[in-house]
Amino acid sequence: MIYIFTHDRAFADKLITALPEKQGEIFDDEARLAGSLVKASGILFDLRSEPKPMKLLERIYYESPFIPIIAVYQSEEWSEPLFDKGFPWPANASDIVQAFTEIKNDRALLESCGLVGRSIELAAAVQVVSQVAGSDINVLITGPSGAGKEMIARAIHDKSKTPGSPFIEVNVAAMAPGIIESELFGHEKGAFTGASARRIGVFEQASGGVIFLDEIGEIPLEIQAKLLRVLDQRSFTRVGGNVPIKADFRLVAATNRDLANDVSMGRFREDLYYRLRVVSIDLPPLVDRKADIAPLAFYFLTLRKRELGSDNLGIEPGAMKLFHRYNWPGNVRELKNVIDSFTTTSQSGRITASEFDKYMMENTAHSSYLPVVTKRTPEAAEHQLIFQALVSLSNEVVSLKHLIERELERARFVEPAVEAEPARYDSVNVEDMEKVLVTRALADAHGNRKKAAELLGIGERTLYRKLDKYGLR
Repeated sequence: MIYIFTHDRAFADKLITALPEKQGEIFDDEARLAGSLVKASGILFDLRSEPKPMKLLERIYYESPFIPIIAVYQSEEWSEPLFDKGFPWPANASDIVQAFTEIKNDRALLESCGLVGRSIELAAAVQVVSQVAGSDINVLITGPSGAGKEMIARAIHDKSKTPGSPFIEVNVAAMAPGIIESELFGHEKGAFTGASARRIGVFEQASGGVIFLDEIGEIPLEIQAKLLRVLDQRSFTRVGGNVPIKADFRLVAATNRDLANDVSMGRFREDLYYRLRVVSIDLPPLVDRKADIAPLAFYFLTLRKRELGSDNLGIEPGAMKLFHRYNWPGNVRELKNVIDSFTTTSQSGRITASEFDKYMMENTAHSSYLPVVTKRTPEAAEHQLIFQALVSLSNEVVSLKHLIERELERARFVEPAVEAEPARYDSVNVEDMEKVLVTRALADAHGNRKKAAELLGIGERTLYRKLDKYGLR
């Protein structure tokens, strides 16, 4: 059933008429809609009379992420859309119905691939998976560590014509350079010191199936040449052997590096690069796929409930909002670790906003002082450093703003009897209050600026800027 929240009855009637079997219901009361979500297969929000997203829309987007949401609006002014697809007014009813159908199909395809999310980036990646899975062409998956590249590789295997065939994952970065050749090709007894018996390599083990070479960019140049020969000739020999063996496998490779740049720098063979990326699938970092955060968080929470045998685990709405503000440098892997860790250590079993805010500030502070990831061009490294600094500054400013707002509220409603320090609150100007807070923190920390920054919940660099701003050096 598609729910339609609107005060425009004529528009709602047109939309219901366009729906299959007229499966639609009209709502103009938020409370009634909130109490009926269990039966909703999709919701249309008419936001033409809403200057900002309604609280209910925000609640559904964060807390019921598996319900498709479409919105119509007078003008597009959403810094972070709280819906799956939007239509500027005037909107065509048939286009809206078609959009619901496309969202439903995208999510069904995601589910069939064993993937969780609702972002257009993930949907685009899965569309490519569905197109190439039935063939035997090589696929290169790019994206940062922890973004879910292995899941895409497994989806290609599971959607192939032989889903029951072997799927063998090899993390090249985790292997010592000296053993990579033996691991891939295998070796004969006596091929080298310590080779006391024949070893069957990955190329043989994966016969008829898929080899997933993760972190392919770490493979040594001399092994790159041999891998290229295998892909071209479809045969290989074990180390120390001379009998050709048929290479009957499909190769799916993944990397978090810029292989095109590695090619230009001579670190990766150009011919192998083009042989690998017959089809390329890019999986962006989680910070660029914020629409996937809530579905993934609830999915991991469900898994955790099964593991612990508890239904008392949960995520507070405030914490979920903070999830969408955090930049998730560890991507999906970090999100899963947060769910597992917090549900284990929290006494209530619920992830609270205050707990995650502390985690967010600590990790932002730590990551802002780490060196930029290596193996980038100088320009890319500089851009990454600037981005990290901006993210850190943004989070620190937001934290300080919240602290000031709390102090302002306390100042407005302080009881008349408390007049020992009237000078502290004779102004409710934000800058004046900020100066008071900084001065007080320095006094409480006995002049220790590092401790003062910790008391304020900001970084030392931000504190120094405040000291210069208010002449408190």
